[in-house]
Amino acid sequence: MEAGLSIDPLHARSHLNFSNIKINTSQLDFSLETNSTNLNVHNHFHNALLGVILGLLSLLTIIMNLLVLYAVKREKSLHTVGNLYIVSLSVADLIVGTTVMPLNLMYLLEDEWKLGRAVCQFWLIMDYVASTASIFSLFILCLDRYRSVRQPLKYLKYRTRGKASVMISGAWLLSMMWIVPILGWRSFTHVDLKPEEENKCDTDFRFVTWFKVITAIFNFYVPSILMLWFYTHIYRAVRQHLRDRERIIHPTDSFGENEPNEPTPEPPKSPKKEKEVLKKLSKTQLSAPKSVSGNKISDMQACKPAICNSCEVNHSSTPWKDEDIEQDKLDPENEATLKQTWQKFIDSSRQRIQSLRIHKEHKAAKQLGFIIAAFLLCWIPYFIAFMVMAFCKECVHHDLHMFTIWLGYMNSTLNPFIYPLCNGNFKRVFKNILNIH
Repeated sequence: MEAGLSIDPLHARSHLNFSNIKINTSQLDFSLETNSTNLNVHNHFHNALLGVILGLLSLLTIIMNLLVLYAVKREKSLHTVGNLYIVSLSVADLIVGTTVMPLNLMYLLEDEWKLGRAVCQFWLIMDYVASTASIFSLFILCLDRYRSVRQPLKYLKYRTRGKASVMISGAWLLSMMWIVPILGWRSFTHVDLKPEEENKCDTDFRFVTWFKVITAIFNFYVPSILMLWFYTHIYRAVRQHLRDRERIIHPTDSFGENEPNEPTPEPPKSPKKEKEVLKKLSKTQLSAPKSVSGNKISDMQACKPAICNSCEVNHSSTPWKDEDIEQDKLDPENEATLKQTWQKFIDSSRQRIQSLRIHKEHKAAKQLGFIIAAFLLCWIPYFIAFMVMAFCKECVHHDLHMFTIWLGYMNSTLNPFIYPLCNGNFKRVFKNILNIH
């Protein structure tokens, strides 16, 4: 009985060990299942957050560029030749926001392309054409500013809306040349590994190093270097104009005749003489001809010699009476004072016009500087990665590559914020549209 009820200790120990192994295995499976669930939840949360952020970025790009186009159409003060290039740039940025960014976001979240080859080619064409058109539009904007500052008299005759439209059309036609290699690369050469076979959306020349290098040089590096060269000369020219204006306004300062803290001596004034002149002018009721009140320059020029040279009036052609003129004749001393006052008025007007022109040039140069800086900061990382991947496909991580792409897209979001930041007319129209006081 006792022998029948006895249990082998070795058998009992092995049975317990097997039970513990089964328990540990089930715990490990449960732990792996929990970790997998947590990982899936984390991935879903990450994708949802990324989708919301990038989706809002795309929506903001669309709204702001539409606002720029509406502002230019609505406000007559923005109907300038220079703003035609801004419109071209804004149209390119709008294409990026409406088509390129949303399709790229879907591709990023799905991690594979599920929309077919036709949609893939459409997305690639929009991406390459809009990005290149944005670069070229900025380039011709920079060229326009450069020629306006460096060759103002010569270029003003050439700077018309028609010529600007031709340049913009040329920039877009050059950008559309991307359609040929994107659609027809397989017609020219054999493609070993087609992107759709790997559920990817990419160009057929993705592994063709020489083509990628040449296109990167001509589409980005050459225009960027030229834009920096143009802007350097624009900046120098504007600074020189500002220095020239200071010499005109304060001529003694440029020769070092005044100390920094010493006030500029003012010319002696004769209050008595000025009062006499003003009294004489107030007594003499001069009725200007209608053509002068109509702002006709030719009539003003016709009246100018009578004031500047002799201050004598032609009695036969004036509507006022000769007796009034005889009574209020200016003596020679007051006549000289009036001539000096008129000359000062002419000089002051010229300085004012020159000052406004220089101020306008300075604002335009500032706006262009911000646009170029934003462009280079957003696109340089992508094109560096682009060149590296042309020689070494695996040297750039996929996430880093996608980050550089979206950083380039962000340039289309930033541009509409730069225009009102540096242009008072854009700022005023934006405030009116958005009801901001």
